[in-house]
Amino acid sequence: MNRRHFAFGLPATAFALRSFAIQPTLSLHRKTAFIGTTGKEAQGIFQTSFDAKTGTFAPPDMAAKLPGNDSMTLNPHQRNRLYTTAIVEGIAAVQGFEITGNAEQPLRPINQQTAKGSIPNFISIDPSGRVAMVADWGSGDVSTYRVDHNGELSPYVEHIEYGADHHGPQPAQPHSRCHSILTAPGGRFVLVNDFGCDRIYVYAFNAETAKLTPHDPPFYTAAPGSAPRHLVFHPNGKWIYCNNELTNTVDLLDWDAKRGTLKLRESVSTLPVDAPPKCRTADMALSADNRFLYCSVRTLESFVTYAVQPDGTLRRIQFLASQGVENRCITLDATGHWLIAANQRSNDVSVLPRNPKTGLLSAQVSSIKLPGACFVLWA
Repeated sequence: MNRRHFAFGLPATAFALRSFAIQPTLSLHRKTAFIGTTGKEAQGIFQTSFDAKTGTFAPPDMAAKLPGNDSMTLNPHQRNRLYTTAIVEGIAAVQGFEITGNAEQPLRPINQQTAKGSIPNFISIDPSGRVAMVADWGSGDVSTYRVDHNGELSPYVEHIEYGADHHGPQPAQPHSRCHSILTAPGGRFVLVNDFGCDRIYVYAFNAETAKLTPHDPPFYTAAPGSAPRHLVFHPNGKWIYCNNELTNTVDLLDWDAKRGTLKLRESVSTLPVDAPPKCRTADMALSADNRFLYCSVRTLESFVTYAVQPDGTLRRIQFLASQGVENRCITLDATGHWLIAANQRSNDVSVLPRNPKTGLLSAQVSSIKLPGACFVLWA
């Protein structure tokens, strides 16, 4: 399949909307979004609002000047607290903000902490809201931080380095490269995706102390050279989807929350048979009704849609070309009618219509320009 066989979207629309003070929660049809940026031209975090009736974003405004916002998250118990990865003088850092709803200062800094790592690219908050966790791509390590009732971050509690003793067979895998860290369904364990080692590490998790203890067995072994990147949890707490960046596959993993183990049940391709070489998966999103899973693929610059079967397995139903280049993040809006994609190298955030009944996407209808766009967080 060549790119002529994909459905291409309309030109990006131009916007003439006035900038205004955005409240953290506006309505189902107008939602606040914060957009993270990364790379040499990145300026920081931007704030905008999304109109779900028209599928358009308002012109973005600078919310915080801070480099390295590859990943952001909200505290599940204090949703006016935003946490982001950052880079401070070349060192990995985590920064907390209060979402104010004030146009003059949309994000009020709470505090910032640094660790020993480099090139942070994933942050999460545990379900209790008491622990922040960061994965570093450059140095291949993870760190944890306590979060107090005021939203302040402690100095790092854990800093786990994996080194180069074990690594995958691909040139892009010279050593550990941690790509995500998440609390597993059930809340007792933390999972760390190691792109560089083809492993998903499993840790027993203590939310009181922010400590991670290696589990037995200490990791799940993915296919050689697969490079596990991100995880999506099914709400039933039993199924986990993992996109593998270098083999361009999505794995269905059975999760045993009592034993803390992962088991591969299925691996499906994200590519058409005539895809170009050196494709790489980027991100995934699961629909709110859990019926459809989406995955973005770089180099091919496309999206693949799967129908989730009753047993959790995936049936591919669509390939669709993206007008963006080097996707980093995909997400669905609150209405389920739009897929949003942040594309780092084309410096934009694009909007694609989605049919909630069939799960199918249509070609891009709008976009906004932002240098180094890499993450979209709904607030």
